[in-house]
Amino acid sequence: MGPKTDNNTKIRLVAAALKVLAEQGYHKTSMKEIAREAGVAQGLINYYFPSKDDLMFEVFQMESLKYAEEMQRIADIPKGEHFIRHALEVPKGMVNAYPDWHRLRYELFAIGLRSEAGRQKIKESLAAGRRLVHQSLDTFSNTDHVNKSALASIINVVIDGLALELMADPNYDIEAAYLTFAELLEAYLSEGRR
Repeated sequence: MGPKTDNNTKIRLVAAALKVLAEQGYHKTSMKEIAREAGVAQGLINYYFPSKDDLMFEVFQMESLKYAEEMQRIADIPKGEHFIRHALEVPKGMVNAYPDWHRLRYELFAIGLRSEAGRQKIKESLAAGRRLVHQSLDTFSNTDHVNKSALASIINVVIDGLALELMADPNYDIEAAYLTFAELLEAYLSEGRR
C-alpha cells in the first residue's frame, strides 16, 4: 500500500466510523460494523487504529477541523450594531447542520471522564473553541473591562449547552435561548462603551 492508498483507506474508515457512531453511539458501535460500512476487513482498522477510542478521537479531530472552518465564517460578518446576533447564528445553524458532530462531541466528553487520552482531546477541542471566540472578541473596541479569556470559555460552554438542550429536546426553543444570550452579551460588552 502506498501513502495515497493508506490515506484513502484511513479517510474511508473515519467516514464509516462517523456514520456508525452517529447512528448507534459509542457503546453500541463495533469495529466489525465500522469495517462493514467501510468495505474493508476488520483487521485493517486495527492497523490504523489500535483501539475504538483511537478511532473515535480521529473521527472527532477530523470533524472538529470541519467545524472550525465553518466557525471561521464569523470573521466575514461585518462588525456592526448586530454583530453578536449574526455571529451567534453560525453556531446555532451548525447544531442543525451537524447534529452528528454534536452527538459525537458529547460521546467524547463521556470518554474523557474515564480516559486521559479522551481528557486531552476534550482539552484541545475546548481550547480551539476558546481561541476562535477570543479572536472575535478581539475585534471589539473599548472592551478593556472584559476578561476575554473567561468570556470566551463562557460563550463556548453556552453554545455546547444549547446544542445539548436541542439534542435532548427537539422542541426546545433554541431561537429564544440564542436571542436572550445575544442580548446578555450585547449588554455586557456595551458597558465599556458608556
